Formats: sequence, C-alpha cells, structure tokens
Amino acid sequence: MNVDTFFLQPFKTHRKKLVPAQRVLAKTKHHALNEGERLGRIAEGVAVVHVVADDETGEVASIDVLARHGAIPEEFEEQIRAL
Repeated sequence: MNVDTFFLQPFKTHRKKLVPAQRVLAKTKHHALNEGERLGRIAEGVAVVHVVADDETGEVASIDVLARHGAIPEEFEEQIRAL
C-alpha cells in the first residue's frame, strides 16, 4: 500500500550559498501548501514536497514539488529525484 507524505523544505543562506534548513512535516496536502505560503514569507526559500512511498518497503514511488516560494537551489529537484 502506498503512503502519501508531505513536507516543507526551507532554505537559508550559509556562507553565501543556499542550504537546506530543518524539514517540516505536514499532515495533509492542504496543510503543507498553507504552511509553505506562511513559511515562504519568513524563510529565504521553501519547497513544498509530496512523496509517495510503499508502506512496507519504504520504496519511493514518486516525489513532486507542489509549490516553491522564494529562493530554491537549482539542483534541489535533481537531488530529491535521486532519492
């Protein structure tokens, strides 16, 4: 059985480079999108991410960026697709 997970990936500048900050889990897609908008006002950048994974094996079936706010490193989507 597949399980949907939503999280926000904020970004901050460290040594003049955008780096990921602490991930924030969200309960639902609606919650993730709302929190992404809110966090996008205070963080330098935030990506709202939806992951579909197998409940038993943990194998990822798909990863999608649902929304972007502010500055997000160009390589971010490539990196998460490689998971």
